[in-house]
Amino acid sequence: MPRFIELASAMSLVATLVSPQAHAAIRCDGNYQIIDGKELSTPFCEDENLAARARDSGISVSAARIRHSADAKRQACLLTAIANTSACADYLGD
Repeated sequence: MPRFIELASAMSLVATLVSPQAHAAIRCDGNYQIIDGKELSTPFCEDENLAARARDSGISVSAARIRHSADAKRQACLLTAIANTSACADYLGD
């Protein structure tokens, strides 16, 4: 029986360590990530904001898709005409 208890305890510990709830969610305010109460511009939050603005314009796209597909990001930038954001700097010409 003690072996079973040891195994159950170990499995519980592993489940706790890999649980998605064990990681804090990234909080964004527009293009800025909130870190220790301060705003820091990050590519993650820029992509989140771009995706939200694209969805507001009627384009069905997720932030994950924008992060993982340069073509999706380019299309979102072009179709929403967001030339003044750093998220689109590499995708829009002068």
